[in-house]
Amino acid sequence: MHMKAHALRASLLALALATVAGSAVAQEAPADYVSKVNDMIHKAVVYPRLAKMREQEGTVGFTVKIDGAGAVADAAVEATSGNTTLDNAALEAAKSAAPFPAPPGGGALVHLKVAFALK
Repeated sequence: MHMKAHALRASLLALALATVAGSAVAQEAPADYVSKVNDMIHKAVVYPRLAKMREQEGTVGFTVKIDGAGAVADAAVEATSGNTTLDNAALEAAKSAAPFPAPPGGGALVHLKVAFALK
């Protein structure tokens, strides 16, 4: 059931991103813009304390839709780490790192990964 929920979420995200609601449709962002957003998000990542205590690790793949003003319009997990706490921490980092620089073309879709690893 958990996999079905993620598949449904991905389908709904794709549908939402394809829908034009009177604003510019987000397009794949250029590499230099992705790099800036990636740096900002990685600086905002907080490894959840309980996940550290339990020695939980994983990599989260997620998408961030950024509007023309640099705000997060949406953020969703594309590839789960297998741990909801880590997945949520990655999405929270994306939201707390905003606002981002205004993306070229009035909106951007950025695909990123955050690795949670104990050193």
